[in-house]
Amino acid sequence: MNKTSRFRRAALFAAVLVLAAAGISAGCALYRIERDLPEKYAKFLSDVRYLITSSERKTFLHTPDGAKDTFIEDFWFRRDPDPDTPDNAVKTEYFDRIKKANEFFRSEGREGWLTDRGRIYVIYGPPDQQRILTIAETGGANCREVWYYGGFPVVFLDEACAGHYRLVTVDLIPIRDMGLDQPPAKPERGASGTPRGLPGSMSRGAKAMLDFSAGIRGTVRRADRVEGVLHLEIPLRLIWFKSDGGRFLTTFDVSLKVKNVEAAVLWEKSVSVEANYAESEIAARSAETHAVDIPILIDQEDALAKISAVPITIEVVVKNKTGGESVTKAVAWE
Repeated sequence: MNKTSRFRRAALFAAVLVLAAAGISAGCALYRIERDLPEKYAKFLSDVRYLITSSERKTFLHTPDGAKDTFIEDFWFRRDPDPDTPDNAVKTEYFDRIKKANEFFRSEGREGWLTDRGRIYVIYGPPDQQRILTIAETGGANCREVWYYGGFPVVFLDEACAGHYRLVTVDLIPIRDMGLDQPPAKPERGASGTPRGLPGSMSRGAKAMLDFSAGIRGTVRRADRVEGVLHLEIPLRLIWFKSDGGRFLTTFDVSLKVKNVEAAVLWEKSVSVEANYAESEIAARSAETHAVDIPILIDQEDALAKISAVPITIEVVVKNKTGGESVTKAVAWE
């Protein structure tokens, strides 16, 4: 190695050390500020731990105490779905869930909302369905709770069956849009103090976002195979088409990933399917759906060995190539 190369490497290493030291120093400074916060501001940070973003937290800590009350007011204002009403629905729902989580999950030696089950309950609300698997049902290994949100399983594991549950589902992206912890909007306040551009607002005549429903049909379970048909239904009124010679056309890219309870991918498939309608059909069938059936066949020995009895989940991604919209959902396969 020549002297120039050695010098460059040494300089790069020194720069990395400087950046690392700066990051540690900044982190320590924020810790000291938070440690010395007045009680009511420390309580605010603790209360909103599941909602506040890292940049908001940093801004709050650097805000002078005399302006922190204004920050708190704006924090909730940005999350208010309808500021014209006296109540902030998000704030009310958030603290109501904390209260209920403390009632439901108080057997783990700390406040219920601070447990793994409590955190998921506060962020995503009560599950659509809940399954409690005893030590006998899991083969003597552990106890589990499985919460389903729109068909997506969130799994909690109690290794000693002693009532202490640990979240084992790492990837919560399929239910991200269901959470209260969505990034806040940045509405502008007009001269009268009323907001503009709040989340969820849609200009008159704007088209709704792509969506679909899905389910499994014709399930067959054998020692050498697991098979079924994924049935998708996409509302015609939500599809962006391109016009070509009096017909409305588009192509959907659909990808599937079959996962077991540990979120291991057992099988995957990608297909492209076309939708092709006469313009008159679209008007006459606006309340109907475009249906897509995709066969699933799992016959590889290693995949079959990893399939537990329940639950199997199919992660479904549907992309409309015309509009560029993409939707991800999880479908339970019982």
